[in-house]
Amino acid sequence: MSQILSLRIPDQMIERLDLFARRLGNGMTRTKAGVMLLEESLRELEFTGIEHRDSPIGRQPYMKGSGLAIWEVIMIAKQYEMDAERMASDYPYPVDNIRAALNFYEVYKDEIDQAIEDNNIGYEAIRRLLPYIRLFDVSEEITAAKTDA
Repeated sequence: MSQILSLRIPDQMIERLDLFARRLGNGMTRTKAGVMLLEESLRELEFTGIEHRDSPIGRQPYMKGSGLAIWEVIMIAKQYEMDAERMASDYPYPVDNIRAALNFYEVYKDEIDQAIEDNNIGYEAIRRLLPYIRLFDVSEEITAAKTDA
């Protein structure tokens, strides 16, 4: 369900909104762009460790202080059983920012799970998009040594 909301917006802001919509492309309208920005702003107020940014695949929520989209944080966090403190011990991010990403995931789980699924395209597809990418094979001995430590 939705409601109609009438706003009086200054001309200069309308020009900026139109530019933003054009940059998003795909027939984005002023109205859709405005609703999207409003939703992003409200989410950022609710989750102070989250910010929305442009990315090669569109606008996404990111964990502040990192280059990681929330879906990437969650992929990593799942390997740490969603334990922010354990993850923070191995990654250079403040534990509060990781907690913010986990809290965001609790509320927007379906959206983030879909982003994880959408980005699970496989190495060959990624290599076509990012020709400079390299695949490293970490030996089981190194992995085992790290988990035993």
